[in-house]
Amino acid sequence: MNEKSQKIGIGESFCYLLANLGNIPLMTLLSTFFLIFYTNVVGLDPGALATLFLISKVVDGISDPVMGFVLDKFPVTKMGKFRPMLILGTVICVANYILLWFGAVWSPVGKYVIVYVTYLLLGWTFDIMDISLNSLLPVMTADNKERNKLSLIKSVGYMIGGMGLSIVGPIIVASGTLESYYMLIFGAMVVVLICSIGGALGVKERVAFEGTEEEKYKFKDLIGILLTKPVFVAFATSLITTVGTGTAMGANAYYFTYIMGDMALFAGVSGISMIAMVPGMVLSPLLANKYGKKIVYVSGLIIAVVGPAIRILSPTSLTLAYVGTAIASLGAGFGMPLLYGIQADNTTYVQYTTGKRAEAAVASLSSFLAKVSQGISGALPGYMLALFGFVTGSMEQPESINIGIIICVLVFPIVLGILGSLIFGVGYKLDKKQIDEMALAIAEGKMKVE
Repeated sequence: MNEKSQKIGIGESFCYLLANLGNIPLMTLLSTFFLIFYTNVVGLDPGALATLFLISKVVDGISDPVMGFVLDKFPVTKMGKFRPMLILGTVICVANYILLWFGAVWSPVGKYVIVYVTYLLLGWTFDIMDISLNSLLPVMTADNKERNKLSLIKSVGYMIGGMGLSIVGPIIVASGTLESYYMLIFGAMVVVLICSIGGALGVKERVAFEGTEEEKYKFKDLIGILLTKPVFVAFATSLITTVGTGTAMGANAYYFTYIMGDMALFAGVSGISMIAMVPGMVLSPLLANKYGKKIVYVSGLIIAVVGPAIRILSPTSLTLAYVGTAIASLGAGFGMPLLYGIQADNTTYVQYTTGKRAEAAVASLSSFLAKVSQGISGALPGYMLALFGFVTGSMEQPESINIGIIICVLVFPIVLGILGSLIFGVGYKLDKKQIDEMALAIAEGKMKVE
């Protein structure tokens, strides 16, 4: 194809933004409001729900390579290979998602069974739309500059969608009634359907499939790649720090309900978070070009730790909540744009040392570990609430649960953030010079297979 045919216009860029916005509400609402909905409105035990989160996300990790294989076998249609599955996956996932939230409410019996089954199914149904969406970028264009533009659009869409829900959601469900959750979930699902399907219809798949067979890798190869030092260090850091931030996210609704006294305050803090993240995202690539990814990434992790450390001085202070959130989000903004670049550097290292292309292997391992971290961070708030005496179905709670909530929202991010920065700072050795040298060696066929 000629260079002009690879360009992405404004209209198609907007549709790609829509498709990514449509992907956000599903997991964002789940991690933020699902636990408090089922404990306070439906009246289920937080410990039982925590076990569900932990088991389902670990088991769900196998769905990524399986679903990727299925999508690879899907035939190329007039609409392309991935757009039809994105549309189909959206419809299936939305139907299951509604049952996940309200199936137990509508059924007089078997509430735990309904929640467990629909939650486990979500991992598979969401993968249909999520993997299809993530597979669109490389087939929309072969032009590197256009791909970089689409990557930026994707990141912006995720940030706007996630933070937007964190602002609007608490205001809608501040009353804690079932009706307020109906409004939030059904309204969000309408947005998902419109954005995902509309976005899929508005983009094009330009890069033809040539029929070349992808390099296969076995399970033992995945283990070997994971144990490669740069890959292992990067994944360990991501797992640990994501558990810290994810646990805080899962407990934030409780924090603002019981400690701050008004869940609606969560909206203002989320707005500050979104604004504060922007400078970090803008400066991060510029600083990484000058000082290297490692220094900027570790600096971001350390800055993010300062935020909750300030808030813990007075957990009920709204002012410190604003200041601490701004600092933590600034740090997160520094790290966010670098994750894909670090992963790309690791695949270069794997190819240089093993002689094998490993993009798919590293991506599948990354997805699996992301789900493991989601499972752990989703489970921790439930276990902590149960440990400190949470009373299900009641707005009145013992004072003891405040300790568990503070540990989840402030202590875990501090401890795990420090641990993650130490692991990456000490253990990750790749720098820009090494990466450039390895890339040149690969191009010249002079790989150092260990």
